[in-house]
Amino acid sequence: MMPPVKIICTIGPATWDPDVVRQLIDLGMTAARVNGAFADPDELDKVKRLVRMFSKDVSLMVDVKGPEIRLNKFKETLKIKPGDTVIIGSNPERDQIYPANYPDIYKLLKRGNKIVVGDGDVVLIVDKVDELEGKIYATVEFGEQIKPGKALNLVGVSHTEEVLTQKDVVNLKHGLSTGWDMVSASFIKNKASALKVREVIGDRMHLIAKIEDEEGVQNINEILEVVDGIMVARGGLGVSMGLEYVPVVERELIRKANQIGKPVITATQLLESMVENPFPTRAEVNDIETAVLLGTDGLMLSGETAAGKYPVEAVKTLVEISKFAYSFVEPREDFPTSSASLTTLALANAAIDIAHDMGDQLSAVVIVTRSGTTARLVARGNLKQPIYVFTNSELSRKGMNLVKGVEAAFLLEKGPPGFRTQRDVAVDFLKQLLKEYGLVKPGQRVLVLGKTPITGEEFFPNVFEVMTI
Repeated sequence: MMPPVKIICTIGPATWDPDVVRQLIDLGMTAARVNGAFADPDELDKVKRLVRMFSKDVSLMVDVKGPEIRLNKFKETLKIKPGDTVIIGSNPERDQIYPANYPDIYKLLKRGNKIVVGDGDVVLIVDKVDELEGKIYATVEFGEQIKPGKALNLVGVSHTEEVLTQKDVVNLKHGLSTGWDMVSASFIKNKASALKVREVIGDRMHLIAKIEDEEGVQNINEILEVVDGIMVARGGLGVSMGLEYVPVVERELIRKANQIGKPVITATQLLESMVENPFPTRAEVNDIETAVLLGTDGLMLSGETAAGKYPVEAVKTLVEISKFAYSFVEPREDFPTSSASLTTLALANAAIDIAHDMGDQLSAVVIVTRSGTTARLVARGNLKQPIYVFTNSELSRKGMNLVKGVEAAFLLEKGPPGFRTQRDVAVDFLKQLLKEYGLVKPGQRVLVLGKTPITGEEFFPNVFEVMTI
């Protein structure tokens, strides 16, 4: 069974050991992510093999970085202190430190520009740009070290309008051909940029838009119309908008995604201290619980599981904290907007009402859905009962790994004659599956929700009923 709040883990050097991956899955990892900044097709294959050794259910998420600027992989971490001068070059043959993918950024900068390294660990102020040498001379405003491969954020300076790099396209096409389930796309600023990613993946992958700057926040409504979910990329938001805006923006993005019934993932530094320590700080615990109480569907670990010393402990801690927090989540029924059909929306809202009213008298909510829309809309209600989903689409089944409250999702491909059109046959078959999978016990009551597609396709008969197993 999946935890009520979904757990996304970045796989990297700290989790190459198959036994570590097995433990993450056993603890509750629902999606395995690869950081696109360092990934190539070989690494995608490696991660897929690792995960599929132990689970056919965990979703595979490839991250694409878009126009993010990254430093080269220089040999040793550069120790610095405020007041030091840092030289960023442009020539791999000559310079120790340079932007690996955009070596000419020196042409865009001038004295006084701010460069933020990583998620804000280091801030540099440009003193001088030597265009003849292709070098940037900058003073350390604060920070202690610059690590190889870190991202560079040019505050207030735009260097490209491209959404995907050639490397991103290669990774996406490889992911499509090898069965990856979803992509988290960086720097989605508007509907148009999201659709550029959609042009590559079509409807064969779930598209998760990473919201990491002010433009993306301002255009969140149009972005949500064309993506399958969003990620609150707090690192980028803190750099581009200012740290003080992050909590307010996080709350608003979660609210918007909840309203429309699409999953939202909260990311960046959830358990940053556990990269080096086996226990979280009190502030991190508070941060995680706040995200859950606000309504987030998923929580994502980055360096904690990719490069940290305690990846297993970090996942165990995240699952325990999020489960505890979810038990205090308030039921919700006030959802003014959704792009779903009126029929689907009405059924989902009615299911939420029944589940809230019946409380402990109802053991589960069972939803039969093709696309997963009905399940996502019901999940908005923060039900106390587990949600079990049956679908005829493997992509829809894997998408449930990002939806809060869904504890299990199954493929419903074959059944007795008539189960797709005859109500009694369908209900009896569903009851049989629930018992076979050990989801409910005889005598328990469940709410079953399924409907015939408006296209008339034979999928499942119209059912909306509380029934006793």
